[in-house]
Amino acid sequence: MPDVPVRPLGLEAVETLVRDCWVRARQGTRRADRPLPVVVLLGRHGSGKTAALEHLAHRASTAPTAGHDFAAATLRPHEVAARLAFRLSLKAPHQRPLHFPRLTHGLVAVDPELRLDANNPEHAKHQLAKAMRSARKRAAGPAADALSEVVGLLNDIGVIPVPGAGLLASLLLRGIGPRLLSTVSRSGVEWYGEGSPSEPLAALVALNERSRSEDPADAERVDRLLCEAFLADLRAAYAGRPGLGRDRNCLVVLDNIDRGDGTRFLSLLLELREALMRAAPDGGCDPLLVVATSSTARAVPGPFDPGPAGLRISRGERASYDDWHDAVPASPADASWWWYAVQLPDLTAGQVSQLGAAIAPRLPEATPLVHRLTYGHPWSVLRTQRAAARLLERPDAQERLRGILDSGPLVRDPGGAGGSPAPPTLGQEALRYLTQGMDAEQLAGLVTCAAARDMESAVNSGLLEGFSPRLRETLLEDTAERLWMVPPLSEDAGTRGGRGSGYLPADGPAAHPRRLPESHVLQPWLRLLLTRELAAREGGGPHPDWDTAHERMRAWHADRAGHELAVPHHMLALGRVDEVVTALRVSLGGLPTEAWLYELYAVTAAPMRDPVVLSEPASHRADRLARDLAPEAYGKHRSLALLVTALWLAVDPRNRLPSARPELNFTISASLRDLALHADANSAVLRSEAARYEARST
Repeated sequence: MPDVPVRPLGLEAVETLVRDCWVRARQGTRRADRPLPVVVLLGRHGSGKTAALEHLAHRASTAPTAGHDFAAATLRPHEVAARLAFRLSLKAPHQRPLHFPRLTHGLVAVDPELRLDANNPEHAKHQLAKAMRSARKRAAGPAADALSEVVGLLNDIGVIPVPGAGLLASLLLRGIGPRLLSTVSRSGVEWYGEGSPSEPLAALVALNERSRSEDPADAERVDRLLCEAFLADLRAAYAGRPGLGRDRNCLVVLDNIDRGDGTRFLSLLLELREALMRAAPDGGCDPLLVVATSSTARAVPGPFDPGPAGLRISRGERASYDDWHDAVPASPADASWWWYAVQLPDLTAGQVSQLGAAIAPRLPEATPLVHRLTYGHPWSVLRTQRAAARLLERPDAQERLRGILDSGPLVRDPGGAGGSPAPPTLGQEALRYLTQGMDAEQLAGLVTCAAARDMESAVNSGLLEGFSPRLRETLLEDTAERLWMVPPLSEDAGTRGGRGSGYLPADGPAAHPRRLPESHVLQPWLRLLLTRELAAREGGGPHPDWDTAHERMRAWHADRAGHELAVPHHMLALGRVDEVVTALRVSLGGLPTEAWLYELYAVTAAPMRDPVVLSEPASHRADRLARDLAPEAYGKHRSLALLVTALWLAVDPRNRLPSARPELNFTISASLRDLALHADANSAVLRSEAARYEARST
């Protein structure tokens, strides 16, 4: 028997949404057959989508439940429907078994082994009737029950059996008593004659002929008719009084609909759902609740939104039936309104600590580092925690943690010795996992774009010159659809090891007159991994190296009004610290202090080619960088030079150790207080900022 799935953290709102859709009970004006959204859980690779589906399916296992992974096998829509019907027909506690007579007889008709004589209609109908009797006979024997159990067990452990259509038809008929079997079979056959001038058997003979045709239009008609039969069977099973074991909708969980024609299957079901609702006297919805997953927004043809992904996406913690239903237009123009895209949330710092405590007793100590590195990406959190667990047991743990991205694999490969390639480091493994599905040029383009603060600037600046026109046209959209673009961080003390976030004014007299645009940026964890690759590029190659990329960005911003803060940002990335300190010293005398702090944090958020040097403490390195890269400023304006290099280093959380009291905090605080001592005006703001980096007395 399969293990009980572990409940993923942060899934509470999604659970409530699914349960609200799953339960059919009438409440006030709420109908049992109210419309049901197709819930699509969106998440980057490693966000816990499959685990969420497994948990939701387990919670709903007291009613008919089925699942399919589109990444496991590519099937035609009617084949997916048949396998879902088989799983839904298995016995569930306190529920009457579901029967699929319409789909079953359609499957008999499309059995590849059944070749009907289309030139002799009467003989063909005789052949078909014989095949149906044979399927019913096979369904009545003990072999059908045994095979059903085997197929169900294989499905439970993740093996997708693909029996033929005829065998599936027999499995769908098993367990039905002789008297009921006759009634069920009659209703299944007669359905094919409804609304058609042909009699039912003639319609099924025509279906058999189309199933053997090589014409794509015939294949589409077969898929459409059998999927319609699937939905019609579900509607018929739930018709009548809800008290007869039908108080829960059927839950179908579909993993990876961005693979194997998953979107095509669901789009067809929704098209058929709307047609059946229009034809039904009461217009009610079928009892099929679908929860799917996708790693890209491109697979969800839902309502448009002007955000980067071009899709209305609800945050996981705010998901609800009302959130979906309230957004449905009064007169929908198309079927996009059925889709409800919900992005799974990343882990909070508290959840990261909770996971760490379950792995090793001391792991919660590393929570600030792990969370600030990964920003709560679940797969990355677990990998980083396991690496940290090994390092925390060493006497030089703090130094080792700073090099965590360059730590070796969790499991040593005995075949890796003797001249074989070195195993990937944690950083290399993470980048490879997060960017799976990208081709080599896409990855190279994304590495190049990591030099820019935001993706729009990267694409508009000509940074991608030398790449193919296709990549230059699609990389921005593709990255957004992969959910790797997020709102920019609020650069302030909270991102450098101090306290507080979002406190610098965005408007008013103390706000910066030339604030950075709110364009979406690469998710910080991915950008960190990409900048490591950019730093390792050698000059003279086919793609821009570190210096070339940042110089292109600096020159592009310098030619544009309103981009003044981006210029010193890229100058700092190029190591031109003296010029940056000079520019900040000038603006300190001409801006309100709060606005100057905004500029200071925006400029020093620049990426660093070598952010971590294990042989040198971060505070010592801040002093050395100021002396080596800003000798003039170090001699005349030492406090400001040290503040710039310390804040620049503090961008990387590996330089903010130990977590309880980061060593760079003293340098930052002391530099701010020295600036306040010599400030011409408003020194209180600088002293207040310094206090954000100082330990509170207990």
